[in-house]
Amino acid sequence: MIYRKEFREEMDRLHREIIRMGYLVEDAFQKSVNALINDDIALAEEIKAADDEIDQLERDITQACIRTIARQKPVASDLRDIAAIMKLVTDLERIADHAEDISDHVIHMHDMRGDLSIPTDIVIMSDLVKSMLNGALDAYVSRDLDLAYKIIRLDDKSDDLAEKLMSDLSKEMRGVHESLLPVYIDLILITSHFERAADHAQNVAEWIVYYIEGKYAYDLEAGPSGARRDVDNKKD
Repeated sequence: MIYRKEFREEMDRLHREIIRMGYLVEDAFQKSVNALINDDIALAEEIKAADDEIDQLERDITQACIRTIARQKPVASDLRDIAAIMKLVTDLERIADHAEDISDHVIHMHDMRGDLSIPTDIVIMSDLVKSMLNGALDAYVSRDLDLAYKIIRLDDKSDDLAEKLMSDLSKEMRGVHESLLPVYIDLILITSHFERAADHAQNVAEWIVYYIEGKYAYDLEAGPSGARRDVDNKKD
């Protein structure tokens, strides 16, 4: 039983590291939104610097998972848990990458933006993505299957909002001064990053379902609230 004790201790340590990484990703994403809304390039630069720590955590957790497989020779159910962890941290790291990309756009359009305000729908979308990320992490900490399914079902809403935003921005940019065209392109790309971050928050929720149930979310007939959700595992 020494093996089981050592394995559980290592898994507990990995869970603590994932929670730490989750908090860092939440913070980076929130800062990227604040930098965008407030046109704060100093905060945008801070996000870029913090991304290195998140990248390193993702590598450390992945390497720890590989070492655990090699040393502990886990059984099938344990391998499932480790696989879910490795996938989950990859999606968290990609959300942080999108936060960094958003900060790049904030910096790029700073001198051209003037008094142009951020469209209300972009703020609404950023709130939705934050809600999905926070909910997915809460579902992980509390092993809340119902909450995980709730996050999965929110992805359609983020897709619809992103589609509307891109359409509206594309129409608006036809009537603005050419000096503002690069700003509108940045806003369209920022919308795309929000959409992709939402996809990865959805993926995190799917891996939580896999971790708890041992099945992929799209293999299950229904979630705890009675709603089936068929999704593909988006990677960007």
